[in-house]
Amino acid sequence: MDQRNSTLTLKEQRFVDAYLGSAAGNGTKAALQAGYTSNRSSAKTLAARLLTKVHIRSAVNARTRRATEDSIASAEERDRLLSAIARDEHVEPGVRIRAIAELNRCSGRHTVKHFHEGELTLEQVLGASRQVAS
Repeated sequence: MDQRNSTLTLKEQRFVDAYLGSAAGNGTKAALQAGYTSNRSSAKTLAARLLTKVHIRSAVNARTRRATEDSIASAEERDRLLSAIARDEHVEPGVRIRAIAELNRCSGRHTVKHFHEGELTLEQVLGASRQVAS
């Protein structure tokens, strides 16, 4: 029996494996593949019943959640990859610059913050923005 889902019987574990694997979410196919029955009609009924059981549903949800979490890169992984691209001298300069820009965006370093006390007119703000851009 699989230690990840110790509350499942061996047959239930095979059902979950098939449901998330080769049956691709088709309960009828999963019940047939797990060996519950060879009759398609009764496999459909059995699958519906199995998928309403809390421990089977939670095993399916846990495995789905784990697969999703494993497929998404963490912030640290993204930073590591972007840093490697930015440092690689064999990569085109434009790609390296985009990697640096993305790193800055992820870390919040790309924003320019202006602090001013008091009130400004629209003309003053536009004039100041033109000066920074020049």
